[in-house]
Amino acid sequence: MIRGLRELGKTIFLTTHYMDEAEYLADRIAVLAGGRIVAQGTPKTLGGRDRMTATIRFSLPDGLADRDLPAGLQPLAEAGPDGATVLRSQTPLAHLQLLAGWALDRGLDLADLDVHRPTLEDVYLTLTARPAPDQR
Repeated sequence: MIRGLRELGKTIFLTTHYMDEAEYLADRIAVLAGGRIVAQGTPKTLGGRDRMTATIRFSLPDGLADRDLPAGLQPLAEAGPDGATVLRSQTPLAHLQLLAGWALDRGLDLADLDVHRPTLEDVYLTLTARPAPDQR
């Protein structure tokens, strides 16, 4: 990864594999893979990060299943690890509000509720992943 810092009208190029460092210090980032620049942009927009789906993960109380969720969430629901429910959303705030309202109206607690947007590390790994041999 190459990042550039502007200081007193000059550009400074540094290399790093520490994504948190790059995100904190860089105005612009370029990702190299196989000797080529595969993406460049700001830390927030690199590789389409600003348009990637967020993941809402939670565990439903015993006796409830994905089919019990509000109709607007059912198409987004998929099975996650350890029996959790995962929703992939382009509009996580709206879907979280719908989920929270549904749970509160029923007096339910959604154990281990977590909302996760892709990190710069997630984007970097996606951009630099090698395709499977049958996809080359």
